[in-house]
Amino acid sequence: MNGRCFYCQQLMGDEHKVDCLLIQKKVKVRMVVEYEIEVPAHWDKGDIEFHRNDGTWCTNNAIDELQSLVVDNDEEISCLCSYAKYKYLGGESAPFLEEK
Repeated sequence: MNGRCFYCQQLMGDEHKVDCLLIQKKVKVRMVVEYEIEVPAHWDKGDIEFHRNDGTWCTNNAIDELQSLVVDNDEEISCLCSYAKYKYLGGESAPFLEEK
């Protein structure tokens, strides 16, 4: 490396340009994921929502469900892009430099 930032070409240790990708901020987003699950046939909307929101089922279990969506034929990996949408909610932090 030549001692310059890869993104804005400023000398490392000097102030980076305003649009440099190393100047970061934290923001809040909402991710909405829609996918099919299997439930007992007699469950209605209330049963399903209670089970997922207020029962003993842990949302960490959804990680396995989501992982199963991206694994096809035990080998091929696809992605979750067709299942998820994001919305910006605000809550911006002050900018900070993330030189790693």
